[in-house]
Amino acid sequence: MASQDIVQQLVNSVVSNPDLMNSLAEHPYSTVREATGQEEVSRDDVSQALAAFSALANGQQVDFGNLASIASGLLADNGGSAHAMAQSLFGPQIAESNSASAADPISDMIAMLSKVDFAKGIAGVDLSDGLDFGDVLGFAGAILGGNK
Repeated sequence: MASQDIVQQLVNSVVSNPDLMNSLAEHPYSTVREATGQEEVSRDDVSQALAAFSALANGQQVDFGNLASIASGLLADNGGSAHAMAQSLFGPQIAESNSASAADPISDMIAMLSKVDFAKGIAGVDLSDGLDFGDVLGFAGAILGGNK
């Protein structure tokens, strides 16, 4: 299955069931398998899905032609472990969402993912509905380095 297909299915699954965010951070392999319906997924499949998913959730575009090298770099930064990579990418947001603070980064990420438009090998935020506050926050987070 192509990376874009995996990412698109993962995004659709999480948007329709936001509880999968916790599962994605804790059990990336089984969550990707569940979202795609595949019995087996490789470390490369999972790491690419995590890298693209994180970028999209933070309002960044994803060029699927370069996704393998980006994911490889993120894996290297996390000791070659997709589990460590998932915790690195999503753990802080999940912890903040579960805290008593008023901020809910997971809800913001889900809102951003619901606007993703997959087209021409590049996915990004669909601005055809106009630019709203959530879009601005996503772009600001991406520019200011809110996530890797």
